[in-house]
Amino acid sequence: MEKIHFRDMGKFKGKFVTGIGKFDGVHTGHREILRTISSEAKEKGLLPAVFTFRKFPAEFLLCSWDEKINFLEESHIRLCFWCDLDEISGLSHENFLNSLLSAGLKTLVVGYNFRFGTGRKGDIEFLQKKQKEKGFNLVIVPPQRVDGDIVNSSKIRTLIKHGEITEANKFLGRYFSVTGEVVSGINVGRTIGFPTANLSLENKVRIGQGVYAGWAQHDRKIYKAAIVAGVSPTFNDKREKFEVFIIDLGAKDLYGEKIKVFLFKKLREQVKFKDKEKLKLRISADVKKIKSLLKKEPGLQM
Repeated sequence: MEKIHFRDMGKFKGKFVTGIGKFDGVHTGHREILRTISSEAKEKGLLPAVFTFRKFPAEFLLCSWDEKINFLEESHIRLCFWCDLDEISGLSHENFLNSLLSAGLKTLVVGYNFRFGTGRKGDIEFLQKKQKEKGFNLVIVPPQRVDGDIVNSSKIRTLIKHGEITEANKFLGRYFSVTGEVVSGINVGRTIGFPTANLSLENKVRIGQGVYAGWAQHDRKIYKAAIVAGVSPTFNDKREKFEVFIIDLGAKDLYGEKIKVFLFKKLREQVKFKDKEKLKLRISADVKKIKSLLKKEPGLQM
């Protein structure tokens, strides 16, 4: 996929179908827009494209920039115009549209509630008016729903913050994942036979406290994993942590390495145990349950 920064967009020579947006998480709503872009481009013999943002204000991102690019490529997008949101925050909706048209825009695909430009003054009504005047086609994609609720990134972030990973995954259309570097922790896990990797997460992701089932990717291999988010009540440690016990990997030294973790389901809330032995027994039961759960799940393939 060709990537072109906004400042170089005028140099592009071609005709394309594009969607515009943050595409944060590339959730099921975004995928319907991307599917429509690909379909329109194929039907009209045009290049499937997006205009998206690398950086923009958000409590936390649902995927990294590199992951977003990969998701776009998987959706058959062949051209990506991009910039950071603050680079064009002062650009009017008229001027932004004109920039796209000058670059070769022929069909614009947007969501039902799309707004753009300074003060978000550009809207569907504006685009419907301009398509006749400027000679481009406008395709409006209706809202996508999961269990009756409209899919959007804010809803998914809220679900993740409350630990409702199963619901978040439905909205995303995939397993929610995070990446982090392994840093030093209090090393209690090693003393009870369950060495965990303590991750410093990228993108300041906030995940509801609890114990989760999922997978960890290390050295291009996928392992089942027990994941703990939040404080350590048994040891009166109130620091927020994200720890991963990688099942069947053993006590390998992972400090400084990056681990990608996919969350499948929340098992339980955090509990304060009477002593280490009680904690060890519960973790053993959690791991047994996780193995059983994930055995029935298709999981991930490298």
